[in-house]
Amino acid sequence: MTNSLKLLLVAVPALGQVLSAWAQQRAPVERPNILMIVADDMNWDSPGCFGGAAPEITPNIDRLAAGGMRFEHAYVNIAVCTPSRSVMLTGLYPHNNGAEGFQRIRPGAPTLPAILSEEGYLCGTIGKPLRQQDVFHWSVVYRWQGTGDENKWGRDPNRYRRFARSFFRMAKESQQPFFLMASSHDPHRPYGDGPSNERHFERADSSRKYHTDEVKVPGFLPDLPGIRKEMAGYCTSTRRLDDMVGAILDELTEAGRVDDTMVVFLSDHGMSAPFAKTNCYVESTRTPLIVRWLGIIDAEMVDRWHMISTVDLLPTLLEAVELPSPERLDGWSFLPLFKGETQTGRDMVYAQFHHIHGRKPYPMRSVITRDYVYVFNAWSNGNRTYNAEPMAGLTYRAMKRSGENDPQLAKRVRHLEYRTVEEFYDLNSDPYCLENLASNRSAAMRKLQVKLRDWMVQYGDFALDAFDHRASAAALQKFMEDYTERSGKEVEALKPYEEAKHYRF
Repeated sequence: MTNSLKLLLVAVPALGQVLSAWAQQRAPVERPNILMIVADDMNWDSPGCFGGAAPEITPNIDRLAAGGMRFEHAYVNIAVCTPSRSVMLTGLYPHNNGAEGFQRIRPGAPTLPAILSEEGYLCGTIGKPLRQQDVFHWSVVYRWQGTGDENKWGRDPNRYRRFARSFFRMAKESQQPFFLMASSHDPHRPYGDGPSNERHFERADSSRKYHTDEVKVPGFLPDLPGIRKEMAGYCTSTRRLDDMVGAILDELTEAGRVDDTMVVFLSDHGMSAPFAKTNCYVESTRTPLIVRWLGIIDAEMVDRWHMISTVDLLPTLLEAVELPSPERLDGWSFLPLFKGETQTGRDMVYAQFHHIHGRKPYPMRSVITRDYVYVFNAWSNGNRTYNAEPMAGLTYRAMKRSGENDPQLAKRVRHLEYRTVEEFYDLNSDPYCLENLASNRSAAMRKLQVKLRDWMVQYGDFALDAFDHRASAAALQKFMEDYTERSGKEVEALKPYEEAKHYRF
């Protein structure tokens, strides 16, 4: 037996013992299964069914969409990996669940797998590490070889296929409903399609390699040779993500579980490019949400109106399987939309960003409607520079280099690096947020300022005082000093937990 297969499940002598060890305490009840597939760093419009970043880039995702419902205005609430997934699984905004950056969800916070496990579900996860067993209570966890950089893992569709096959078989033998969360590491950097000789770097070929002349450069980026080169690698990795989706869906079909399984597909946030990931713009937070649920959702449905966000996922999924939600939630169910009904109060969504590992925080807040975007950058003071992971690739370097001879592009790069305390965009005339209209102080902007403040009060946002004193450079500086100290201490306090659990956030 290969090492990878040995690692597929926790080592036990026989399947019967596996089922005994992982059996749920409560007798299983017949409920729908849930399969949630989450892409890593994929822009909302990359799948073909949402526009497509290249020809025939996502045939399997497109087929999934054709069999269910696409949401044109779905958003995540924070555009960085672990915090985004923590929102999905808690129904709480980051400042309320504890995972403002790469941090632990607060002990005692209810999570989707823990709730489902208590109600008799077999809960499994493969891919992006979410192993906080004390809060998630996973029944089955795939563990990769090695430790350290998780970006070396999760890029082989066949590993997902083998795990899914074993997991679906286990659920059948134990006669339990199941919840499987499969989180690809594609199309997160490093891009590309071929195997790697680096130790523990598991990477398979993509079923299609894209070239620079085949890709579509997103409208929020300039069309430059360096950007096209990076987009080609990104599209190749996106196709490999689609290969993974196809592998899991094939196994679901083989297991005979298509009819009783709700399939949810989305991305954790936008692509790793300037003005997308680790920001609060539309391209940062919009996600290609697809839900297929045969017998409940009609085929080829598209919701082009309601604005929903991933803080709403937990209450929606729990209502779908007829289970009550926890008392404390920030989101609310959008289940009626599955049947083509309408909901009021879905005219805007709220996003935030804090920090990655506690170093150099960049606290931001935004409110997004179908027509406008308002952004509050508490960190911006004209001197402090923004520097995050999306600026590590070819795209930022190409923009910086070309800006030396292009004043307009140089202005765009400077805005990326320094911002302003407030930003405001008219999405009807400027869908990619290229022209900041905050200095106009329009009535529409003032309205969104009020909406954001109301939201901050309602959900206990610690940045409320900074927002109220956003015109005071001294007040914002004090806020940044205090928050930088606090976030650094919180991340430092996690180290004993990481060492004890052999888990790196």
